[in-house]
Amino acid sequence: MVKQRKDINSLSATEIADYIHALNILRQRSASNPDDPTGYDFQAGLHNDPTIGPCEHGNDLFLAWHRAHLHYFEKLLQESDAPRTANVTIPYWDWLHKESVGKFPAAFDEPGLSEPDRNLTDTLLPADTREIVTEERDWSAFGGYPREHPGSDYGRLELDGHNYMHPFYIGGKMADSSTAAEDPIYFSFHCFIDLLWAEWQRRNGMPAPTSPNADLRGFSSQPKHRVGDFQNTTTLDYEYQYTDKLKQAFEMAPPAAPEPRKLLTTEKLQPLFEGSITTQLRETGQLQYGLPTPTTTDATVVVRLQQLKIPTTGSYMLRAYVHPRDVPFDPNDAEFSRLHSVGYVALWQAHGTGDGHHDHPDHDHSGQNHRHPPQPHHPTSATVRFDITKAVAGATSEATSDQVLSLEFIPAPGPAGESTPPKGWSRRWPSTTPRWRCTARYADPSF
Repeated sequence: MVKQRKDINSLSATEIADYIHALNILRQRSASNPDDPTGYDFQAGLHNDPTIGPCEHGNDLFLAWHRAHLHYFEKLLQESDAPRTANVTIPYWDWLHKESVGKFPAAFDEPGLSEPDRNLTDTLLPADTREIVTEERDWSAFGGYPREHPGSDYGRLELDGHNYMHPFYIGGKMADSSTAAEDPIYFSFHCFIDLLWAEWQRRNGMPAPTSPNADLRGFSSQPKHRVGDFQNTTTLDYEYQYTDKLKQAFEMAPPAAPEPRKLLTTEKLQPLFEGSITTQLRETGQLQYGLPTPTTTDATVVVRLQQLKIPTTGSYMLRAYVHPRDVPFDPNDAEFSRLHSVGYVALWQAHGTGDGHHDHPDHDHSGQNHRHPPQPHHPTSATVRFDITKAVAGATSEATSDQVLSLEFIPAPGPAGESTPPKGWSRRWPSTTPRWRCTARYADPSF
């Protein structure tokens, strides 16, 4: 019978105790031998350490890599102390819904699941996660683009919810890509991302992956190690048990598939500030651009920011707004945000080449040829998009050209949630300044 992954809030006391028991056995193995591939530290290193993994980010391997990581970690848990642990599965943390008490599920206060440096500050959950799963029909836009795709990388699920939750909501070890999987909340957090992918697959008829034969680094010695091996959860011996809240969240039918589009024109946005982007961000924490006159009133309008730098010293978020030039930019005003927000993107810090958290230069891990030249965790730059079609819908050419795109730059808080305001951040964030080319693309929706 296929095993069930459950909401961590639905687990019985016995199920939580068995899960922690299995985790502790893996921890004991690492305490005896840090290079034991069946130990917790090595398994966390598959994500954190460029010498034995690392994880995939910013491409169409992101979801499959993390599904593989969870799958093989879960098998180790089940085999750790059978028969007691034979049916242990990784519980998911439903971060689509706010907890009724506390910021995190109560189980994460238990010894073996707790972590002292998480961000306990009251923080908003990402507002668009459900919409991404239920309304985005294009696989690449949802899950990531192939590496060879020009000018494209992150999918929306990673760029928004995932990249926001790591540094802005959870913090602590999860804020840093070189330590994220050391916090056991990592596995339940990514388990829910895997559920969201499985739900998207179900709603969209299990579309074929774009890179089915790509090897998933860190798993080459495993019987399943390619993207195509990790498309169906039931063939991996698990499925998700939905709570009533999740059933309700995903009960609507998928929207109709969008019509194919062709590019009509690309226009460069004109900065409404003097000097460099770096200077403007350091002085004000915001940027404004004038919108070009559209070529047609029924086109889809997408603002594309290219070559956004992803720092290795911190993370940041960009919130975007489209508003009339004579309306003062005030992102702290709830009514302004309601009327003019067109979305946000979050850039989680890159883990640079050669700075592996468990880098042992003099020997191979466990003698099993796991070691290879370090690779970056994430891309060092990204292309992001804001669909502003609704914001400019129905406007005349004159009215559209009188509108501006305002971008608010928000550095991630410190690991424990301490504030890092945009002004005066230059010493703490010397390399977080994004650089980009900013364009508006007009596409004909009837093509």
